[in-house]
Amino acid sequence: MALIYTIALAVLSLINSNKIPNIEIDNSDKFFHAIAYGLLCLIWYLALKANNFSKALLMAVSIAVVYGIIIEVLQGTLTDARLADGYDILANCIGVAFISVFLMIRNKTHIKNI
Repeated sequence: MALIYTIALAVLSLINSNKIPNIEIDNSDKFFHAIAYGLLCLIWYLALKANNFSKALLMAVSIAVVYGIIIEVLQGTLTDARLADGYDILANCIGVAFISVFLMIRNKTHIKNI
């Protein structure tokens, strides 16, 4: 599941976005970046945790952040219709940070309840 979502995110990030309906809200794409990369982090965390990786959250955060940077670089180099944007990377990181904090709080609460 994590690999499928990762590939789908790359495809959606690198295709020509002129054919996608535009939402008329300022910086709405940043909101979608935060959600997409927060979800990427969560999916990778769940996949790594299911396979008993001891540092699943750290690995998931690393994967999501590095992947987001790579996709932005590819948008700037491989496509004519897309541009690399540092604010997109920031939005990606905010989404990843939000999910990370949520998971850390959830994991601490879960441990205390046992």
